[in-house]
Amino acid sequence: MLKRVLLPLVILSVAIAIFMALSASKPEKKALQRPEKVWRVNTVPVQFKQIPPEITVYGRVETPRRASLNAALSADVSQVNILEGAVVSEGDVLISLDNSDTDLLLNQREADLAEVNASISSEVARQRRDKNLLSNEQALLSLAEKAVTRAKKLDASRLVTRSSLDDVVANQQRQIVTLKRLEHDISEHPARMAGLKARQSRAKALLSQAQLDVDRAFIKAPFNGRIANLSVSLGDRVRVGDNLLSIYDLDHLEVRAQIPGRYLKQIRDDLANGKTLKAVSVLDGRVLTFELNRLSGETRQDSGGVDGLFSLVKDQKSTLALGTFIELSLTLGTQDNVIVMPFNALYGLNRVYRIKDGYLEVVKISRVGEYEDSDGQTQLLIRGDNLNEGDRVVSTQLPNAITGLRVEAMNDDT
Repeated sequence: MLKRVLLPLVILSVAIAIFMALSASKPEKKALQRPEKVWRVNTVPVQFKQIPPEITVYGRVETPRRASLNAALSADVSQVNILEGAVVSEGDVLISLDNSDTDLLLNQREADLAEVNASISSEVARQRRDKNLLSNEQALLSLAEKAVTRAKKLDASRLVTRSSLDDVVANQQRQIVTLKRLEHDISEHPARMAGLKARQSRAKALLSQAQLDVDRAFIKAPFNGRIANLSVSLGDRVRVGDNLLSIYDLDHLEVRAQIPGRYLKQIRDDLANGKTLKAVSVLDGRVLTFELNRLSGETRQDSGGVDGLFSLVKDQKSTLALGTFIELSLTLGTQDNVIVMPFNALYGLNRVYRIKDGYLEVVKISRVGEYEDSDGQTQLLIRGDNLNEGDRVVSTQLPNAITGLRVEAMNDDT
């Protein structure tokens, strides 16, 4: 019984001892040291310069002077002298409407005015006549009064019949009535003349209105411009208020382009200091020069900046069509202590990496603009408070760039 218990324990103890001996005698594993990976990159040195930065903005041609010409009377279109896109001069007749009705109304208004003028002339002659008759009527009244006085004396002496006296008195009364009527007519002359003058003014106004309607039958260009669209053709019937065409002024064309918010302070400062900010664009092989006139007074909700309004400097406005898309290169005022970098050196919107002791170190920067070097290559202009003269900034785009990444500059000797 004892053997049955001790034998398994002995076997187990021997097995454990053998396992421990084998474990103690196995060879040691040496830890492998993997070398740190080094990324090879290109670098550019930090050099502070004085450079006028450039920015690229995009806009469209528009104008504050665009007129929509509508019909001022109901008539048929009798003549169309232009087509869409035509360049016209101020005062050119663009569309003619049938003016038969307006001509008839004009003749009627001229006749009404002539009638009123004739009445005024008649009233003036009547007043002159009445004034001339006044002294005669007064003399006749004086004679009638003397006749009454004599008749009364004769009647007192019983030398005249009663009927004769009555006749003389009646004649006196008639003369008084005649004189008073004449005096009333003379005193009413200003009122009658005022009424005739009012009729004359009204007739003149109606005549001017009729003449205006005649003139409105001829649709003329309000300024030098180009026809944007034409809405009618020969034979169309138009009513008052119907659109006929639209025209825009070639002398007031400008380009509206949005300027990013990060450049607005500099641009506002330049404009406030009286600097002229110019921009150039290449359109159909021609170089066009623009000037920034002003900034928009309103910022759209969906925009990241403020619109700038550019006018064409040289006399090349006829080459621009309304709505044309324009790419502008705007030159700002000269900036101090800016750094020229290739675009590959920029990470995100405001970061670059410099090499410090063989490792990357992130530096925050601010974008100043762009610059075209002597080779015609567009470079980035930046400013960084933590960048020093002579620092080397990585110009290779690394997908895993992070502070502390081991790098090696391939062009340290440049």
